[in-house]
Amino acid sequence: MGKRSGVPHRDDELHKLSNDELQSELERSRRRLGIARSTKLAKQWQKRIHWLESALVSRDTQ
Repeated sequence: MGKRSGVPHRDDELHKLSNDELQSELERSRRRLGIARSTKLAKQWQKRIHWLESALVSRDTQ
């Protein structure tokens, strides 16, 4: 899983996204998990999905 320009990789970058952008990134990550070719890559996508979901939930509670 390489780093892409314009895609959040840190909490401060994540906070700049709108809810729609965050939801889109979450969907993209779920699609990528479905095509992960190795267990290591799948774990990285699962970790990212968890991070994005946590951010989404924390926004909803604020």
